[in-house]
Amino acid sequence: MSEVHILDEIVLWPGDIATVLQLLEDQYLPGLPSRHTLALSRRWVSPPVQLEGQSNTLWLLWEVTDATGYYTMRGTAGLEVPAFWATVDSLCLQRRRHVMADAGQPLPKPLEAP
Repeated sequence: MSEVHILDEIVLWPGDIATVLQLLEDQYLPGLPSRHTLALSRRWVSPPVQLEGQSNTLWLLWEVTDATGYYTMRGTAGLEVPAFWATVDSLCLQRRRHVMADAGQPLPKPLEAP
């Protein structure tokens, strides 16, 4: 199976970027050992400057071992995860999540319920 990449696209006013990054460090990342299939790979901001009256986009790139790990991670997330994203949502102008895998790999079939 192919590694899964999760790209969070978070549109913020420039002054809120540091706040979201601090929330990430304080509230979200400490819980990652219990969600061991997930790892933060990269953080970017676009554009790379503050422009008066314009928002910036914070991009967070996560890696998960495979599709099974992605759904396991989602199913085992504790209460701190929705609380973190609710706080981010209160600060951001828009947020989207892109879940991707290598297009050259065959797509696995969905897991069947027991």
